[in-house]
Amino acid sequence: MIEVQNLTKRYGGHCAVNHISFTVEEGEILGFLGPNGAGKSTTMNILTGYLSASEGVVKINGHDVLEEPNEAKANIGYLPEQPPLHFSVPASSAGPAGTGSLEYIARQRLLCICPPSLRPPAAS
Repeated sequence: MIEVQNLTKRYGGHCAVNHISFTVEEGEILGFLGPNGAGKSTTMNILTGYLSASEGVVKINGHDVLEEPNEAKANIGYLPEQPPLHFSVPASSAGPAGTGSLEYIARQRLLCICPPSLRPPAAS
């Protein structure tokens, strides 16, 4: 379940999301419709923890996105229209079976998603 209460996002003097509230029950499908600049992507980025809200509360399966970010993020997935991938790094770059770009992204995000044999040495 997704619960949004009084969600607001301001960028300086501009209000991108203005006090919205809604609930999405398990099994329900919700879509955001509106013109460019209406706050659809901003709302999704707040729901998934990529942005913080200026005001309001967002809970994913009972987990507050600000207070329990790991638990909330474990219960939601989101693929934006423009995925945050580094297309300038070809898949065939360094590494067996084209793992170069995966390793590059993992290092940029300080993650390690590579098999143990391909992991970079641990920082000391």
